[in-house]
Formats: sequence, structure tokens, C-alpha cells
Amino acid sequence: MNAAVTTLVILAVMTVLFVVGTIPLGLVSMAGAILLACLGVITKADVFSAFSGGTIVLLGAMMMVGQALFHTGVADKLAEIMVKITGTTENGIILATVSVALLLSSICSGVGVVAMMLPIVIAMSMKAGVSVSRQLIPLSFAASVGCNLTLIGAASNVSTAGLIEDMGIKFLTFFELGKVGLPLCIAFLLYFLTIGKKLLTPGDTSDKAYLEEYTKREPGKKFDNVKGGICITVLICILVAMVFANSQWPMYFIAAIGCVILIATGCLSEAQAMRAVDWPTLFIVGGMSAVSKAMSVSGAGKMITDFVVSMLGTSPNKMMFLAFVFLVTMLLTNMMMNTSTVVLVTPLFVPIAVAMNINPVAIGVAICIAASAPFLTPVGSGTNTLCIRPGNLGFRDFFVPGFGLSVLTMAVSLVLIPIFWPL
Repeated sequence: MNAAVTTLVILAVMTVLFVVGTIPLGLVSMAGAILLACLGVITKADVFSAFSGGTIVLLGAMMMVGQALFHTGVADKLAEIMVKITGTTENGIILATVSVALLLSSICSGVGVVAMMLPIVIAMSMKAGVSVSRQLIPLSFAASVGCNLTLIGAASNVSTAGLIEDMGIKFLTFFELGKVGLPLCIAFLLYFLTIGKKLLTPGDTSDKAYLEEYTKREPGKKFDNVKGGICITVLICILVAMVFANSQWPMYFIAAIGCVILIATGCLSEAQAMRAVDWPTLFIVGGMSAVSKAMSVSGAGKMITDFVVSMLGTSPNKMMFLAFVFLVTMLLTNMMMNTSTVVLVTPLFVPIAVAMNINPVAIGVAICIAASAPFLTPVGSGTNTLCIRPGNLGFRDFFVPGFGLSVLTMAVSLVLIPIFWPL
């Protein structure tokens, strides 16, 4: 059995285990990565390389920031204000949560947005007496959809643009992706206020013991205006700095600076900071990062795309080609990191589009949007994995509303892309 087939078999087994849900997701992710290393598909160092990478640091740091929001009482204060505006209805909270997440993720990392908003959404839900777990899926998905409003909304957008421009093809300006992104955001909001809300798991599946620990403040401690002010200032500074993040000042480093300031000023103790880190979430991200690399280096991802291309034939219908590109990219982004997905499919599909006299910009737009649609699995994106523990969420919680959202996203995109970028 060659490396590509081995990788696909292991991924299929992992998917079954994700769906069954009897084994913790973090254990499945790491076991899959370790098995791939034992079989020589990836190196043993690859299994743990993500743990020294920026994504893991960003996740851990933002978990600490979220804990500080609770410890200083800022999350409670913000929740009180938000609940007064939105009311205590589930629709009101979904509207507020989704709107803010969509806007912030257009200029910030989706993972950072979810990590920043998680404590506020939890506090809002608890104060309003609505299901915590049902609010986390719209929050997670909104952070992925919102990145379609601008070209810098996701690293995968920037990667796609760079790869296409390296081929000598002029791509998009800063706001052009929003021609499709804005209607998608509106459709997303309407979806979760109607059909999508009905597809969310009934009741509240959240881990009450975890939430009690996560939202805990010291007994009898009153709101401290000074520390609360420091916490809000640090949060705003992190948010603003992330907009201008670059290779010299990456987002994970900015978040780490914020954590150091919060601990140094007493907004959060060192012990509280360590307890704030949800290690299972980090193991899911780390393990799936290694699996994503295996998909690339083994040729498993290319095997899938080659199969699709062979199905299309030499002279496919232009609309059919666009639909296939979108569908393949969307399926891959639920198994691989979105950046890895676009690095795989862009150099393959764009030259084919040029050869077939299909507008390569339209194909690039489809790749950008589809790569930001990880709605089918809890491990499709860091935005999803962040919500697993507090919401006690499983495969079904993501897949059922996510399937409908995937269909909606694809339908809206296939209608609008040819309008703005004729094939």
C-alpha cells in the first residue's frame, strides 16, 4: 500500500471515530498522526512540529486572555450590556454574536475572534438563560464566513492570491472578495435565524463543570475598575495589532505579549493562566496539522484532485468545472488546514482553467470561499475546535447545521461568482 492510500485509509478510520464519538477527539487526532509517522508517511518530528508553531501559541494565549476577561469581571459587564441590547431571546443573542464575529473576522484571525468572543458569548447565554452550546456553533461558523469580506480575512485568501499572482494573473483588490462575501454573510445570518437554528442540537450540551471553572471568579471579589480597564485595553490593543500583523509581528507574538501584560499586572495569576489552556483542543489542532501535512506529502490530496479532473474530461462545461473546484476544495478544507488546501488545489486548478479558457480569477475566488467553509467536522478549523470543550460538542453538532450551510454557501457562490467574474 503506497503512502497516499495509507493516509486516506487512516483518515477514513479517524473520520469514523470522530462520528462515533466514543474516543476523545484529541486522542484520535494524535493517534492518527503518530500512526502515520510510524508507517513513515511523515517524520516523527512532524507529529509535534505544530506544537512549536504559531497556531498553537495563538490558541493558548487567547484562551488565557479569555480567562482574564472572566477573572476581572469584564466578560460579565460586557454580557450585561449586550443582553440589554439584544434581549434574552435566542434570536437576539445569535444576531449579536454572529454580526460581531462576521465583522471582526474580516480583518482578524478567525481563531482569534472566536477566542476573544467565547467568554462573552458564554456569559451572555448564561445571563439570558439560553443554551450555551447552541450559541457556539453560529459563533464558530461566522468567524469562517466573515473572512470572505476582505482579501486579508484569512491566511488562505492571501495564499491563494499570492499563488495566482505568481502565475502572472492579476487577482483581487482588498474589498473585491466582498462582492460574494457580503451576500454570503447576509445569507448566513438569515440561515441561523431560521432553518439553521432548528438544526442546532436541542437543549444545552455544554460541560457545566468546565464552564463553572472557566467562568469562576474569586469568592466575594468585586469588579476592579483598574484591572478591568487594563484587561479591556489589552484586548483592544491585541485586536488592533492583529489587523496590522505581519511576519515581523505575527499574531501569536502579539497575543503572547498581551498575556504577559495581563499576568504582570495581576489581571490573571500564573496558575489561572495555565488552567485556562484547554489541552485537548491543542492536541486536536496539533494532531490534525500533522495529518494535513501527510495529505500533502503523501500525495493523498493530489490523488483526490486528480480523480476529480479525470472525471471532468478534457472539455468540461465551465459551470461544472467551477462547481467541481468549489466542492473538492470545500471537502478538503474539512480534512486539511485551509492554507494547506489552497496550496494544494490552486496550482492544480488555476492552470487547468487557463488551458480551458475559463476565467482563472473566478476559479481563485471559488477556492478562497470554499477553503473558508469548514462546516462539516469539529476538526475542520481551529475556530471549530475552540468550541468543542465548552459546548461539549460532537460531530453531529457541527455536521447537521454545517451541511445545510455548506449547500447554501456553494449555491450562493455559484450564482454570484459568474456574475462578477464571467467564466
